[in-house]
Amino acid sequence: MNSAIEYRISLKYVKKSTLPVKRTQKLAEFVPVFIARKNGKEERIPGKAEARAKVFLPEFLNFAKKVGAIHDEQIGLFQMENDLSKKLVLKVSDDYAYLRLMIYGVLMSVLKNPVEWGYLEDLVLSMEPLTLRFWGSKIKYTFWKAKNRRVLNYLARRILEVERLGKVT
Repeated sequence: MNSAIEYRISLKYVKKSTLPVKRTQKLAEFVPVFIARKNGKEERIPGKAEARAKVFLPEFLNFAKKVGAIHDEQIGLFQMENDLSKKLVLKVSDDYAYLRLMIYGVLMSVLKNPVEWGYLEDLVLSMEPLTLRFWGSKIKYTFWKAKNRRVLNYLARRILEVERLGKVT
């Protein structure tokens, strides 16, 4: 029995927060999917949700393109399903692209100023693999323990303080 892993990012409807600039907002849910092959059949077993965060769709998809996860021809690591008005599912098989998207999504939900999102992109793109693994595991375990986004937002603010992305309260 062989097994592989793929990561699924589901972008669902979420109640919009008030911002000075209007943006399309979605709730991003980060879930690993285990692919088990037995006797020539493939079975996809979804894992436990690792994080949930409110993301702003145009910027999140642009970051996914920068990471190399989405291509215009949809031949990349991600594959889009459905249309943008309803539910959007992104699939990736690269660990580091998934971790970058998860960290970016969680930290983005805390920052409300669109100017700071550019600095956040640079920060996440410049992270080393060890740093990605560390912050990704902190996010996962905090979400599993608390099971809500409020505690995850608290952790995101502390991450931004440690990584020196400005004064975040």
